[in-house]
Amino acid sequence: MGVKLTNFKINFMTQEKNVLEFNYSQARTISRPLVYFNSEGKEVVKTHFLFILLKDLPNNIPTTPNPRQPDISAKPCKQMFETLEKEPEYFTDCNRGLFILAEKVYYPTSKDNKKIVIDFGIDDDGNVKGGLVDGGHTYAVLKKIREDESLFDLPIFVTVIEGAESFSSKLARARNTSVQVADKSIANLENEFEPIKTALGKYSKKIIYFENESIGSDEANFQIEELLGLLTALNRDLYDSNSQPTVSYTGISTCFNKWLNKKNRPTYEKLYSILPSIVELYEYLYLQFEEYAKQVGIKKFGNINGVETYRGKGTNRKQVTIKLPFTEKTVRYKLSKGFSMPIFAALRFLLKENDGKYEWIVDPKKFIDKHGKNLVGQILDAHTKEYGSNPNKTGKSKVLWQNIANAVRINSLEEELAKKV
Repeated sequence: MGVKLTNFKINFMTQEKNVLEFNYSQARTISRPLVYFNSEGKEVVKTHFLFILLKDLPNNIPTTPNPRQPDISAKPCKQMFETLEKEPEYFTDCNRGLFILAEKVYYPTSKDNKKIVIDFGIDDDGNVKGGLVDGGHTYAVLKKIREDESLFDLPIFVTVIEGAESFSSKLARARNTSVQVADKSIANLENEFEPIKTALGKYSKKIIYFENESIGSDEANFQIEELLGLLTALNRDLYDSNSQPTVSYTGISTCFNKWLNKKNRPTYEKLYSILPSIVELYEYLYLQFEEYAKQVGIKKFGNINGVETYRGKGTNRKQVTIKLPFTEKTVRYKLSKGFSMPIFAALRFLLKENDGKYEWIVDPKKFIDKHGKNLVGQILDAHTKEYGSNPNKTGKSKVLWQNIANAVRINSLEEELAKKV
């Protein structure tokens, strides 16, 4: 898609209005009495939950109630642009959407019955009362990218509160100040990530360690949870030959919580000394995956369900280009972690503990160069024949993870023996 701020010319009317009419794709309304403990109370608050396609999203929603002006250069906006460019299918569910206050909401009769009218109200001075309370950064980003035809049908989640005039200022203040502090932000504040930062060296600046809108390196685009997912996959103390770290595929947040548990922490610390090689190894496997697939006879790599090589349709069809965050190598495909993580996790059997630290008993890159063809072949064969070409089922299969782990263990033992002969 190639989202670039300088390439967009907004031709839509931007003057804020107190009444807007536009299309929606889905809507649901729930209502409740404002004073819940007074059965005779007549004040009702209605909440309208909407999906609005990007092409129908008004460009002039009032922003009067929002105490913060959006900063298009802030990190949240940059992350949103990146998601919209590389993984737009995840934007709707990963983004909180827009939160709007209105005085009155109507659903006028129309042919398709998919119109909504929002009246934001006017105060005594003639100013618009309602409007966007939360989601200012999201709205700013959406207005920048709305001319991209490949995103016209992107659903945007919008919540409209009707009848909250009596406490609108409280609502606006609460929505913009009650920010939950994530566990990773607390851990960062308490310097718990310092050993990881030190061990990563030059790669440390690539990691997002805490939640913040505008502070931090622009190079940081890999969440600390993802890194701890890689460490969990290689944690031989938590996962032996008969237990598989499928959680590194199914639950990144669970991996973070495992690391956060002080009882588990020493098992992770054994891996810190080889952290740079760990991130390099994962990216090397990702980079070489297509080549290994070709070696087992896969002729149309992009046709595999779980591999994305092109995005968009017609004139908007473009090749996927992903820059790997640490090594900065470029790949022309997006690969399901359900394919890469079982192999990567199995490489924990190339590790050996020495003086409280793990080290590689064989060069892991050379190992996967030698055995990658067979491992990838095993993954893709099971993917097609046993899991209905469903990458999620493939990635969740403990049987497949076990089979891959067994293959790596046997191969690693053979190589160890060969070194001793």
